[in-house]
Amino acid sequence: MLSPLPQRLPSLNDETDAIRTIVFSLADMEQTAMAQYLFAMPAAAVEKAIVYPSERVQLRDGIGMMNLGDKTLTIVDLRQKFTAIDPQHDTSKFLILFHTHAGELCGLPVKEAPVLMDIAPDTIRSIPLAYREVNQLSFASRMAIVPQSEGIEPLQILLLGFDSAMPPSLDRQLNGSTSHLN
Repeated sequence: MLSPLPQRLPSLNDETDAIRTIVFSLADMEQTAMAQYLFAMPAAAVEKAIVYPSERVQLRDGIGMMNLGDKTLTIVDLRQKFTAIDPQHDTSKFLILFHTHAGELCGLPVKEAPVLMDIAPDTIRSIPLAYREVNQLSFASRMAIVPQSEGIEPLQILLLGFDSAMPPSLDRQLNGSTSHLN
């Protein structure tokens, strides 16, 4: 079981080629195999995080549509990959508004306010294809294992939409497939 995210996770020295990310947890995942993971996306893809409006979106296979001000956006609910979510008991409190690789604005429901974190390239590794297929992780091909202070388990962070955010040297080193959120 993950402890709540701090307001800001530690950042690395600005001289490194660290990747600036937005890290978050998904709501209602406590009883699933995914409870041990956090998620991250490139900070450059995120427009902002907002309080999730009280009117919940009707989802079909984890996808829905919401009118937000003068925009209509797609809601992408990753939780649907792992468990059925009852809209009446949905505990998502925030929406991360992000842009897909095609530039479309989408919303991702999350448990609590996301935090900013720099991820060192040497903590990133490919997720084995067999594991992704069995655990319905087709949307993520990489993860970061971020060490914590002594006695605390490292953070396991699944990386979403990181194909264009990877430093070329790390991309060549991993030489794996990339994930897309579009």
